[in-house]
Amino acid sequence: MNIKEMTEKRHALLESLNEELNAAEIAAVIREEEGAPEMVSAMLDELGDGELEVLGDFFFRPFETEEDTTQYFSAVITITDEIPKERLAELYEAISYVNFSLPAGCFSIDKDHRFLCFVLSIPLPVEMEDPALFEEIDLAVGNAFAIADAHIGILSDVLSGKENADGVVAFLGGKGE
Repeated sequence: MNIKEMTEKRHALLESLNEELNAAEIAAVIREEEGAPEMVSAMLDELGDGELEVLGDFFFRPFETEEDTTQYFSAVITITDEIPKERLAELYEAISYVNFSLPAGCFSIDKDHRFLCFVLSIPLPVEMEDPALFEEIDLAVGNAFAIADAHIGILSDVLSGKENADGVVAFLGGKGE
């Protein structure tokens, strides 16, 4: 594998994803920051009740070595960057119930207890070619949107104190037990 060629291929895929999101009237840009992988960032105001400013970041994780045979594409949807400390324990319990019921990905809180995100990473063969590779990343983005959207409301209610972990279990129909 030639990492330079793969980086160019990934860039083209991210450009296509960015164009697709913009065509769907989702504000998206390609970002490059030192120390971070190139990514598409999008404002996802269609998720949840529309009151939260939800940010989606979509990117390929860096290669470990030139011998890698698998690459990983990630969709990270940041629901909030302000978690009230008094809601943290209840949120952790609620997330555990939700994660148990998910078909893929997980909700997560960062180590500094600031960010609540939904994370979906998928493995893809390095040798996979377009258009199949684009179809896979497009599917991952769509699945991340759908799964996050289905749970943003109840987790927002836990964040605000309107709901507790028992309410999450009821919302899930007992799947979290």
